[in-house]
Amino acid sequence: MPLREVFAVFAMAAVTWSGCVVFPTSPLPRAHAVDADYQLIQEPDAGYGPIVGLIAGAARSVRMTMYELTDPAAVNALIDDHNRGVDTKVILDAAFHGRKTNADTFQQLSDAGVEVKWAPNGVIYHQKTITVDDATAAVGTGNLTPQYYSTSRDAWVLDRNQADVAAIAATFDTDFTTPPSGRAPDATPAPDLIWSPQARGSFLQHIDQAVTSVDVTSEELKDRAVLSALDKAARRGVQCRIVLTENPAWAKGVAEVSAAGCSVHQFPDTKTGLYMHEKILLTDNANLIIGSQNLSTTSLLENRELSLALDNGTAPGLVAAVEATFDADYAAAPAQ
Repeated sequence: MPLREVFAVFAMAAVTWSGCVVFPTSPLPRAHAVDADYQLIQEPDAGYGPIVGLIAGAARSVRMTMYELTDPAAVNALIDDHNRGVDTKVILDAAFHGRKTNADTFQQLSDAGVEVKWAPNGVIYHQKTITVDDATAAVGTGNLTPQYYSTSRDAWVLDRNQADVAAIAATFDTDFTTPPSGRAPDATPAPDLIWSPQARGSFLQHIDQAVTSVDVTSEELKDRAVLSALDKAARRGVQCRIVLTENPAWAKGVAEVSAAGCSVHQFPDTKTGLYMHEKILLTDNANLIIGSQNLSTTSLLENRELSLALDNGTAPGLVAAVEATFDADYAAAPAQ
């Protein structure tokens, strides 16, 4: 059975028992690793069946914050949840492209009786999370937009760490109920969570503390502080590798870090080729940031965003799997 179909079967087999989502116990390929509290879903390999299956398997509650939501399967799963009596709440981005992209979905959910709200106009809600039954939170790098599923390098992490899940749910509740103020409300902290606004410090700390290696995948590479930190890391002898999709908007940044010694590989920007949308920062093959933040000033300091900070102690299989995917993409992308 093809891998995409295998994951679709796994997702639909995830059933609700005593209010908890039960995940498959069969061994998964290394690129889709499962640790005690974290499960990696690597896109485009896995398909989005596991994410839709998580939504469809809700027994008590679903809280979704999404930058772009146009997938009919996900929308219908939310409506079905509501119709089954599941407490279903959704926040959709209204800034930047959000209101135009999400308008039809907002209307469809609203017409069906789902509690859906626009995020504040003045703040980009680039976060991609789905919290189900206060037991599992899916934290993603990609949006629920099917036109990009087959070509976009992305990842989701199914997070069952209860401190993480509780903080993500609490932040959603704050965002859902707080009147707009021109800035995202303060998020609920947890040790493994990196929230925007004010995420830059965590990213800089990871880069500054790197001893042997820094590996980066991002859709954007233009935050001055991050570029400076990568420059310094490379000049002190840290192996620095970066995988991007070509874009003139960060050509200057690419040139800067390349001059410092970073090895930058870039896929051509085509409609059918692999597009690097995933956002990871992996240091020393051991410490991983993965989530919605791009390496741009807006993303790190202004938007509502969320990434997970994991390591070989909390998620060794996941870190190894992300590293393996990065290595494959780095080898496949042309060097600059």
